[in-house]
Amino acid sequence: MDVKKRVILSVFGLVLLLGLGLVFLTIKNNYTYQNLIATPSQVPKWEADVRPLQSEKQVKGQLQKLNQKNAGKEVSLTDSKFVVIPGLRGAWSIDPKNGQAAFGTDWVPQGLTQSADDYYVSVYDGDHHLNSLIFQIDKKSKKYVKTLILNSKAHVGGITYDDDHQRLIYSDDTDKMAGFGYLDQARIDAYQASQQQAPIKSEKINWQLGIRTSAITMYQQQLIVAKYGFHQNDRSIVSIPLNKAGFPPTISDQGSEMLAKVVDTADKKTLEKVFIESLIKSGYISSFNHGWDRMQGISLSKSGIMIVSQSNGRHQGKLLIRYRMPDPSRWEKMNLTSIAKGPATVAIPRAVEEVSINREETELAMIFESGAKKYRKNNYPFLPPDYMDRILILPMQVTNEA
Repeated sequence: MDVKKRVILSVFGLVLLLGLGLVFLTIKNNYTYQNLIATPSQVPKWEADVRPLQSEKQVKGQLQKLNQKNAGKEVSLTDSKFVVIPGLRGAWSIDPKNGQAAFGTDWVPQGLTQSADDYYVSVYDGDHHLNSLIFQIDKKSKKYVKTLILNSKAHVGGITYDDDHQRLIYSDDTDKMAGFGYLDQARIDAYQASQQQAPIKSEKINWQLGIRTSAITMYQQQLIVAKYGFHQNDRSIVSIPLNKAGFPPTISDQGSEMLAKVVDTADKKTLEKVFIESLIKSGYISSFNHGWDRMQGISLSKSGIMIVSQSNGRHQGKLLIRYRMPDPSRWEKMNLTSIAKGPATVAIPRAVEEVSINREETELAMIFESGAKKYRKNNYPFLPPDYMDRILILPMQVTNEA
């Protein structure tokens, strides 16, 4: 056999080998992907699958790579604690069309908050068929407690806990208007989906001034609401004053007429300025700031530390840190989006959503949506999976820096 034929056969053999390898890896990836999806028979009715998608060793391996990018920032992701996000393989909910129990496998994590005893995680159905859920997780044992089935298919982008009133607050937006759902702790404690076989009863307050809520948090008797948007004029951070009972103001008919007149202002260049000033003067909001690019989560501690999460698609996420808030006595003058001392950014895993500082200000917890079925599928067979199926908890320390 001459040299030319041997070269052709060698090249053909190499191409064939690579092709077979690619086919094998593709089949293996698809098998792995399908094996991470639960069936209804594997999960007790009215509950959520609590099995992780990957080992803790794999999780730590992802964080180790990011540690190099955080060198010199006094942040070590290897000091993290982990809590498995329930329901990523599947969870039971209710189909609002017939009110019957239904099993979903595409739950997308969005919100995260914590009380003294529990973490609360909000998820929505990526298939948009079933009611949204909130998972309760015991902080001490790090184990799933139960599922709260909401009476809505809302995105539930934001969730926060009001320690003063022992109340869970979550965003309950419609396509046209923002809203907030309220669940008192006593009602949460009494609810068992397997017994009620119905959504948990909650109060809802519509908020006529927004949609697309991505995060909410509490600070100084204010509800801080972050709105996601691709353009500067679409994204914002708004503080809403709460009354003594812990509820935001509602816009009266007279207030609605006032807002309509503002919208009709002839000078469009000053429209936003006049509009915001009118809202502040009328007491509907306390402050307004344009948000950051790709802003997802926001959390403020009682001492004024503010941490914002930024999601960057397939690329690593970031934390933006501000050590101290300005004097809150004049909310309308506050510039929430200026960053003070501290690391300007901290690299974290991709697809980060909401963040939550515990009330002792010793830990920062964060959640990711990359573990959802629609995002975790690996379309690149030569690359390892790149998703987070854990709540990531970082130690933090409050300093006296101003």
